[in-house]
Amino acid sequence: MSTLAKCSGDDAGRVEAGPLARLARYWPRRVAAADPLAAALVDHHRTGRPRRVVATRADGASFEIETEEYFTLEGRLAELDQIALDRCRGRVLDVGAGAGRHARALAARGLEVVAIDVSPLAVSLCRGRGVGDARILDVMEIDSESGLGQFDTLFFGMQTIGVAGGVETLRRLLERLKSVLAPGGELVVDSSELREAWQGDEADTRPTRGEIVLSTRYRGWRGEPFAWLYLSEQDLRSVASEAGFGMETLGRVERGEYLAALRLETCGPSRSHG
Repeated sequence: MSTLAKCSGDDAGRVEAGPLARLARYWPRRVAAADPLAAALVDHHRTGRPRRVVATRADGASFEIETEEYFTLEGRLAELDQIALDRCRGRVLDVGAGAGRHARALAARGLEVVAIDVSPLAVSLCRGRGVGDARILDVMEIDSESGLGQFDTLFFGMQTIGVAGGVETLRRLLERLKSVLAPGGELVVDSSELREAWQGDEADTRPTRGEIVLSTRYRGWRGEPFAWLYLSEQDLRSVASEAGFGMETLGRVERGEYLAALRLETCGPSRSHG
């Protein structure tokens, strides 16, 4: 566990206090990959003020992650969020729970929810915000020996299916998740294709085009680089099919994000995908 992950929320908020504060931007502390975003979420919750996390691709392209959308169901993906919540049923595993917005909404509907996140800070935040069952767990390590039992819905909100990092790794993840998927259960996932060409190759249309490497930075911390995956609908459908899942598209928004349900095939490949 990193130094940051051991801090309380208040400690995370005060990290840059003192005479070395200005130097932190030039000599950032290296921490676990998920810690900068988790610290920003803690600061947002503690102060009530939105925070921004800078994400940088290995090829130098960068963008900002706004913490506000982790606390509300009324953001730019409100339409997909509503469809996703309506689709979830039975016992739900909320993967990459963040600040717990989906877990809280699902529990309010009377569903049994287990929220998991790789970041101890995020899990602590979820618990502090009333998520009854929040656990520190990496979805990439889940299998039948994890002691989680089975779920009717495996929910990957906020594009957390991207944590697979690669097309082949995603296929293996889907294979492994079968062991915790109850009969008739499904995965509810959202994703989008990569909007800006990786390393400037505009002609690359292969599914692996969406395999990128990111690092995040917030205040005085820079997270370790991590692999992330963006997939178009067609590419996700293809990977899912290879793992034995049919795919139904549930919704789309203008900027390219889409929501899909993956269900194990019982009679060969699905021919109707919404």
